[in-house]
Amino acid sequence: MADKPKKFLILDDEDSIRQSIAAYMEDDGYTVFQAASGEEALEIVKKHPIDEAVVDIRLPGIDGNTFMIEAKKILPNIKFVVHTGSADYIPPEAVKKLGVTLDKVLIKPASDLNVLCKALKEQYN
Repeated sequence: MADKPKKFLILDDEDSIRQSIAAYMEDDGYTVFQAASGEEALEIVKKHPIDEAVVDIRLPGIDGNTFMIEAKKILPNIKFVVHTGSADYIPPEAVKKLGVTLDKVLIKPASDLNVLCKALKEQYN
C-alpha cells in the first residue's frame, strides 16, 4: 500500500504489548522501532525519520504527552495514536494541537490489533 508509513515507533513500557504490536505491524510490512521510555523514544526519533508512533501515556521518566510534544519539534510530520490503559484519558490542548483527538485514543489492551492498524492507516487517507 502506498499510504503505509515506512518507519513506525511503538512507545510502551510493557514489553508484551510492544512485542505483540511490533509483530503484527512487521507482518503488515512496516519497519518497526520499539522504546520502553520517552527518553529512549526521543533518541530513536533523533536518529530515524519515524512516520508514525503508537504512544502510551503513563511511562517511566517523561510521559507520553511530553514525548509527543518533543517528537513533533524534531519531526514535524510525525503522526500519533495514543494507546493507553487510562480509560478517562483526554488529550490536553498542547497534544490536540498535534492532531491527537479522541478518535486517535485507543484503550489498551486493544482486543483486536486490526482496530489499532485501522486508526494508523486512516491518518494517511
